[in-house]
Amino acid sequence: MDSRIRHSIQFMEQNLSSKLTEKALAHRACLTAQHFCVLFKIETGETAIPCLNRLRMEKARELLECDDHWRLSIKEVAAYLGCRDVSHFVRDFEKRFGQSPKRYRAGR
Repeated sequence: MDSRIRHSIQFMEQNLSSKLTEKALAHRACLTAQHFCVLFKIETGETAIPCLNRLRMEKARELLECDDHWRLSIKEVAAYLGCRDVSHFVRDFEKRFGQSPKRYRAGR
């Protein structure tokens, strides 16, 4: 994988709560926005923002699986991932995993 794209993904993973744009990611990778978008799609099979959203939802699932001692509320998980609107977070989670965060947690 191209090192600029690999570093961009690592940056996304380390900054899940930040508002990241393709333009900002392209700038960090020293590429034009257009070149970044094309290269990212070629290297990963998806564009940067859907990739970022997927990474956020995977982290959400991981946080929802934590034991009682480390358990965050669904609102706290959403905030940790930079989602100010909990209902939007719940919709995204349901779309990705087929169930609400609450139901997912209950089934664990």
